[in-house]
Amino acid sequence: MKERFTISMDNDLARWLDKLCDEKIFSSRSHGIEFCVKQIKKMNIEKVVLLHWGKTEVEPVFLSKKNAQILTQISEKLNLSPEDTLGILLYKELEDISKNTGLEKDVNASE
Repeated sequence: MKERFTISMDNDLARWLDKLCDEKIFSSRSHGIEFCVKQIKKMNIEKVVLLHWGKTEVEPVFLSKKNAQILTQISEKLNLSPEDTLGILLYKELEDISKNTGLEKDVNASE
């Protein structure tokens, strides 16, 4: 049995979903949303951390059980929230990749 409920979604996402329905990729909006939720569930997500890219932009990061445990351990050692820890790790890794690939010089030259 399926449960009936109401959702709200940005207009651009609703139009995109309608386009997929028009193209017969999904039989209905409900089918499209159910398919997407099932795909996310298959990922065996243990934890979702929200990264804030400024005042309005937020992006979820889906973590497996192993990665959630690693993040928790690092967060506790640094005495930071998982969100702050993940942000620091991401920026640090981007910085290291930039240095190791020579991209840092390209970025500095374009500033």
